[in-house]
This record gives sequence, structure tokens and C-alpha cells, in this order.
Amino acid sequence: MAGEWTPISPQGQERIPPWRDGRVLGVIAQVVFVGLMIVVAGWFLGNIATNIESLGRSQFICRDGTFSYRCAYDFMSADAQFDIAEKPIPYTPSDSYWRALGVAALNTAKVVVLGIILTTILGTFVGIARLSQNWLVSNVAKWYVDLFRNTPLVLQLIFIYFSFILILLPNIQEAIQPLGLPIFISQRGLNFAWPVYLPSFATWVAFLVLGVIQAQVLWVALGRREEQTGHESNRVTWVIVSFVAVAIAGWSLAGNTESQSALVSTSIRVREFADFERLVTSRLSGVSQLNDIDRALASGRISQEAVDAAALSICVLRDSASEANFTAQLRSYSIPYTVQRTTRQDQATAAYAEGRCEVYIGTTAVLAAERNVLENSAAHALVPIYEAPMRWSLPRLEGFNFVGGGKMTAEFTAILIGLVLNTGASVAEIVRAGIQSVSKGQSEAAKALGLSESQRLRLVVLPQALRVIIPPMTSQYLNLAKNSTLAQAVAFPDLWTISYTTLNQSGRALQIMLLVMGSYLALSLFISAILNWYNQKTAIVER
Repeated sequence: MAGEWTPISPQGQERIPPWRDGRVLGVIAQVVFVGLMIVVAGWFLGNIATNIESLGRSQFICRDGTFSYRCAYDFMSADAQFDIAEKPIPYTPSDSYWRALGVAALNTAKVVVLGIILTTILGTFVGIARLSQNWLVSNVAKWYVDLFRNTPLVLQLIFIYFSFILILLPNIQEAIQPLGLPIFISQRGLNFAWPVYLPSFATWVAFLVLGVIQAQVLWVALGRREEQTGHESNRVTWVIVSFVAVAIAGWSLAGNTESQSALVSTSIRVREFADFERLVTSRLSGVSQLNDIDRALASGRISQEAVDAAALSICVLRDSASEANFTAQLRSYSIPYTVQRTTRQDQATAAYAEGRCEVYIGTTAVLAAERNVLENSAAHALVPIYEAPMRWSLPRLEGFNFVGGGKMTAEFTAILIGLVLNTGASVAEIVRAGIQSVSKGQSEAAKALGLSESQRLRLVVLPQALRVIIPPMTSQYLNLAKNSTLAQAVAFPDLWTISYTTLNQSGRALQIMLLVMGSYLALSLFISAILNWYNQKTAIVER
């Protein structure tokens, strides 16, 4: 008889002591860490409170003379009392500290945005060049990367500013003008043509939007027609022609507005724009047409002094779109002119009333109001001036400075070039690594399909490399934003430089440092948020 089976009770497992239990140790470590953070935060806040107390109540004076922590930033409404060399928006020393920091923040944003765009372009091209089969191209790219990745950024900035811009480039009187274009390069920086938008530009934009809508409708309609008939209708050509036609019609209609005028004395008998040409021609003996002025000067028939004396003298508000509109038409007729610019409208009116200029340029509504304040308003007439929706403001050397057009100062150029070259070297390595991360089979498949080298990169390799490129690119963009604080080395008025000036003048170190830290933190988080969103959009979606 088989023996009976007797179940064996399982042996009880030995309980793990708490000092050896990983879960218990993890909880204890977290509690200790949180406790240390509380202690450090308490010490930090206590230190701040002690320092605030030692600074005294004068740091928190309210406008009514009382003292409160809520008034910590009331001093920012006071006059800054210092000028800023580069101003993207109007600014004077009588403006508040808030506006001064706003100007500085815009300067920083300008450097960062342009720097990110140019760094991306440069880094992409150099990264592709590093993988080129051409020995020269590959090694030049390698030398560039090695040079700028292994030297300090501040040294590069100082070299670019002091050794290149201030020494190698000519002074402003001998500025380089490449190919005769309206571009001037000198020690003062880069001056170039810049678009100026007049009031009728909004009307033209409305026509452009209408043209885009019409082009889309036409594209869809012609596409359906192709499907029904089976014949090509040359959609691209018709869409382009229709859009251009609407744009031209909008330009013509927008230019029919009479919002621009010239205020002149009735004694010079100017009733329309063509009379300005007649007026100046009558002052130049020996010249029948103003187009012949250059030839007459070269042959000695007239002198430069005579041309300057006959030039049309203009009064206008500084940075006014009316100046660009009027002077562009004067240049098209070869009419010589001089411009007297004022910062306020009443100053321009006073200059015209005193006879320091013979033509007062502005909008029709403003000039009509200014004419009424003149002593004898009936002796002055408004001459309508054709208004284009957009004009190009061209740089022009007057004295020791260029006026008009756009400008990149030497300091801005130095910090921008330095940041782009330095960060671009790191971006190039990221792009190279991203391209190499794509399987070679992808490139071979693209070649087998007959794709060209550029098509292979654009359509096959780079889209797949983005998932590797974007995460480290975020760090490089953040580095560029934070490294922009080195603009102080080349005297560019960025946020950090102007904040330091404000700190020295106001003596409010705590408030200013909190503002600066918050500003750069917000900038970094904004860049990170955009790159993280884009990274999610380009990520490979898996089931």
C-alpha cells in the first residue's frame, strides 16, 4: 500500500530589516532631502530678510513718502537719466527705468532671435559639409568647428570687435559700398535700405489677403477641372498671374489716397509735384535738365556749391514715413535736396515759419492743422503728394553719420557674429551626428529611386535626423540666449548691460537682480517650450 502523502507547510520567509529594505531607505532619503531643502530655503529667505533689513526702509519708499514692501518697484517709474545707443523703439533719458529696460529687452530679443535663425542655417550647412566627400570642404568645416569650439567666446567677441571691425573696416567717410548697392560697411557698422510703410499699406495688405484667397479658390477650381477633363490647366501660372494682378490693382488703388502733402509758400508757385523740378531747374544756370547735373559737375559747367544752393530744403519730423515717400520721388526726378529733421511737430512748424526750409512734409491732416497756426495761413498752400503703400528708405551720408535706411551698429554686429560663429560650431556637430544616426540603407534606397543628393538630404535623411538633432539643439539655443549677456564686452546695450547701469544709478540691487533673473528665466522657458512642442511634432509615431 502506497504511503500517505503529507503536505509540508511552507517555511516562513525571514523579514528584511528596515536598514536593508530599499523601499524604506528610498522614503527616508526623500524625507531627508526635503528637510534639507526646507533648511536651505529657510536660510536663504532669512538671509534675504536680514539683508533687506540692513538696507533700510529707503529701499521701499512709496510715492506718498511711506514705506512698504509693495512699493519695491516704485523707483522704476523715475527718469532713467541715461541714454541708450541702440534704440529699437523711441527712447529719451527722460523716460522711466521701465522703458529703459524694455528697450534693453528688445535688444536682447533681437540678438537672440536673429542669432538662433543664423546659427541654425550656419550649423546645418557646416554639419553637412563635415560629411562631404570633398577633402577641402570637409577639412575647412572641421577646422572651423575645432577653432570656435575650443576658444572662449569672450575672446572671440573681443577679437571680432576690436581687431576686425574697428581696425580693418574703413571709417564712415570711406564706407565700402559693394556693387553700388545701397549698402554701406564701415567702422560704425552696416547701413542698408529698409522698407517704410505708409498709411495706405494697410489697404494694400487687404488686397494681398484677397489675392491669396482668390489664388486658393482658383487652384481648387482648376484642380477639379483637371479631374473632370483629364487635361492640364497650368494651375501654377494662372494662380501666380491672378495673385500678381490683384496685388498690382491693390497697389494702384491704395496709392490714390491723398494723405500725404507738402506745405509751401504760395510765392514759389508750386501747385503739383512736377513744379518742384521746374523750381530747382530755374535756380541752376547752365543745366536744362536735372538728369544732367552729374555731367555738368564733371565738366565744370556748375559747381557743387551752386547745386547745394539750388537744392530743395525740406522740414520733416524725424523718422517720418512722409520723408521716405517724398524723397524717393525727388530722387526719381534727380532733384537735389537737403533735409532738416526735428523731434517734435512744433519744432518743424517753427523751422518752416522762420524760413529755415521751404517745403514742410507730412500727412495732410497734420499739415492742415499746422498751417492754421501760422501767422498768415492764406500765404501757404498744401500740395498733394503721391503716396505709395511702401517706400524704401535709403541710407545717405550727411556730415559724419548716415541717415535713413536700416542700421546694424558695430556693437550689434560683433555680438551677433560672435554668437553665431561660436554656437554654430556646436550645432554643426549636432547636425553631423544626427545625419550619421540615419541608417545608410535609407540613403541607398533614396539613390536607388533616382533622387539627387539634395533631394536625398531634404526628403529622406534630414527628416529622420531631426528626432536626434532637436533635443541637443534646445540646449544650444538656450546657451546662445544666456551667452548674449557677454554683449557687455563689446558695449552693446542688452538687458544685462542696461540692468547693471540701472542698478548703479538706483542702488536697488535686489529688485534689479530679481527682474533680470526672471527675464532670462522666462526667455529660457519660452525657447524650451517651443522646441519641446516642435520635438513632439517631429517625433516618430509608433503604434
